[in-house]
Amino acid sequence: MKVKQAIRKIIILGGGTAGWMAAAALANNPVFAAIELCLVESDNIGTIGVGEGSTPHLKRFMDNLGISEKDWMERCHASYKTGIDFINWNGDGQQYFHPFYFQMDVKPAEVFFINANARRRGHGNAVKPDAFFSSGVLAKHNLSPRPNKAMPYINEYGYHFDATELANYLKDYACQRGVRQIIADVVEVSTTQHQQIETLNLANGERLSADFFIDASGFSAKLIHKALGVPFQSFAEELLNDSAVTVPILMDPIQTQAQQAKYHTRATALRAGWLWQIPLTHRLGNGYVYSSRHLSANAAAKELLHSVNLPESTQVRFLKLRVGVSDKAWHNNVLAIGLAQSFIEPLEATSIMMTQFTLERFMSLFERYQLNKQAETLSRQTLNQAVMQLVLGIKDYIQAHYVTSQRSEAYWVAARKVAISQRLTQLLKAWYQGEDFDLLLYQYDQQLAYFRPSWYALLAGMDYRDPKLKRPFEPISADITAQAISYCQTLVEQYFQPKHS
Repeated sequence: MKVKQAIRKIIILGGGTAGWMAAAALANNPVFAAIELCLVESDNIGTIGVGEGSTPHLKRFMDNLGISEKDWMERCHASYKTGIDFINWNGDGQQYFHPFYFQMDVKPAEVFFINANARRRGHGNAVKPDAFFSSGVLAKHNLSPRPNKAMPYINEYGYHFDATELANYLKDYACQRGVRQIIADVVEVSTTQHQQIETLNLANGERLSADFFIDASGFSAKLIHKALGVPFQSFAEELLNDSAVTVPILMDPIQTQAQQAKYHTRATALRAGWLWQIPLTHRLGNGYVYSSRHLSANAAAKELLHSVNLPESTQVRFLKLRVGVSDKAWHNNVLAIGLAQSFIEPLEATSIMMTQFTLERFMSLFERYQLNKQAETLSRQTLNQAVMQLVLGIKDYIQAHYVTSQRSEAYWVAARKVAISQRLTQLLKAWYQGEDFDLLLYQYDQQLAYFRPSWYALLAGMDYRDPKLKRPFEPISADITAQAISYCQTLVEQYFQPKHS
C-alpha cells in the first residue's frame, strides 16, 4: 500500500488557551520534532474568559510538559480547586459540594453511596457528599488540597487561573521550543478541489500554506465550519444558556488572604441561570450564565451586580455562547479544538478538559495517521467517535443539574422540560424509582464522562427522589456513618494544613 507523503508543517489558527495548549503539547512531543509548527493569531480578538477553572486533568497536562506547578501558578494568579459548591439549585437555600474523588476516599464514599441509596428508597434523611470526601472537608475548612506531607496515594485537585495569563505562559513555552508565532488577521481561506485547506490568506497579502491545520479560532470556527462546511450540531434546545455577563472583583493585597482563601468554585442558581465565582490570587471572577430567552442582558447585569454587592453603575462584560458540537472534530486536514469544536457551557469546567482530551488522542494517533490512506481514515474516525462520545456524556451530566431542579421560575421550568437522551432518561428513572442505578452505570460505563461518585454527588445533593416511594432497603448504622465522616476529617487533619497568614 502506498505510503502517504509525510506532514512537514502544521499551522494552528488562533491563540487563546486552546491554541497555545496545542502549540505547547506538539512542541513537547518528539513525534512532531521534525515538523514545522506555526501559530497564527489576531491581536484584535480577545480571550473569551469563561474557562478559568479546570478539572484534575490539567495537572497531568502541565506535568507532561515538565512545567513546575509553582512557576505557572504564580504567573497565572492560580489557586487550587477542590471541587464545586452548588448553592440553591432547588430554590430552598440548600447547597451541596461536588468533590474531586481520589483513592483514599474509597471507604467513606461507599458509606455515602449506601446512605444515598437508602434515602432515594424512602429511608433516612437527606445525605450530601460533603462530609464523605476529603476534598469536601478541605473546602469546608478552607484548606488547600496540597498535602503537607507524603501521602500513600496521589490526591486529585483542579485549578482556578487567569485564562489570558495561562495562554501567555504556554505561548512562551511553545515559542521557546521552536513554534513560530504570526500576529495577523486571516481574511480568506483557500481550499483544494478535494476540500483540503491549502492556504491562509492574511490581511497583509501573505499566503501561508501547510500540510495540516488545527482550528483554534473559537466560536467563529473559520476552518472546520466556514471553510470546510462541517455541520455544527446545536444544543440550544437542550441546554438553554446562551449568554453570560461577567465582572471581576479585585482583591485588596492587604486583605487577600482573609478574603481570598477559598479553594473551590461556587455555582449559585439565579433566576434564569447560575452565577460562577472563581477565586484567583488577585481577583474573584464572577459571571452569570443565563438564557437570553428568559432574561435581557441589562436585567442579567443588574442581577449579577446585586448578587455580588456591586453598584449598578459597575462596568460589566457581555458574552454570547455557542453551545453544541461540530459533527466532526477532525475532517480532512483540519483538527478543531476548543470552542471551534465544542462547548457545553461553563458548568463543571469541561472546556479545557475537552481540548486536552482531543490533543492527547490526536497525538496518540498521529504516527498511524501518516502511514497510508486507510490508516488516515481510521485515525479520523477513531478520534471523532471518541470526541463525540465524551461531548454527549458531558451533556448528559450537565443537563442532569437542570432537569432535577425543583425551582419554580419560568427558566427553570423550561430547563426541566428539555429533551434528554435515552441514556439520561434511564439513569434518572432508575434513581428516582429506587431501582438498580449502579447496574445502569456499569452498563453505560464506556459512554459516561462522569462516573459513580459524581452522579451520586449530584443526585443525592439535589435530593432527587420520589417522596412517596418506600422500597425495602437496609440502611447503614449511624455509628458506621459517623466513623466514615470522622475518617475523612482525620485524613484532612493528618495530611493537610490551613493556609497560614
